[in-house]
Amino acid sequence: VLAQCIGLSRPIMRQVSEGDVRVCVHKSCALVAQTFMLAMSEAGYDTCPLEGFDSRLVKKALNLPYDTEINMVITCGIRMPDGVRGRYRLPFSEMYRRV
Repeated sequence: VLAQCIGLSRPIMRQVSEGDVRVCVHKSCALVAQTFMLAMSEAGYDTCPLEGFDSRLVKKALNLPYDTEINMVITCGIRMPDGVRGRYRLPFSEMYRRV
C-alpha cells in the first residue's frame, strides 16, 4: 500500500505480470516488423504481413521449440507487374480526401 501511495507522486519500479511482459514483447516485435517492411520497400522488395497462419506447422518447418511464440509471418519478394490475380483495391483518391 505504501508503494502505491509513493507511486502516485514519483516513478517507482513496479512488478509486472508475465502477461504484461508478453504483450510488451509482441508490441515491440510488431514495431520491428514494420521497420523491416519499410527497409525492404526501400530496397525494392514488396512485403505482406500474415496472421492466421498455422503456428505449429511454421514451428515444425523452421525447427523451432514447441513453446516459441510467433508474432507474425512476413512474406517478401518482387511483385509481378500485373499481380497474380490483379488488384481489387479502390484507388487512393477514392478512399481519402483532403479536408
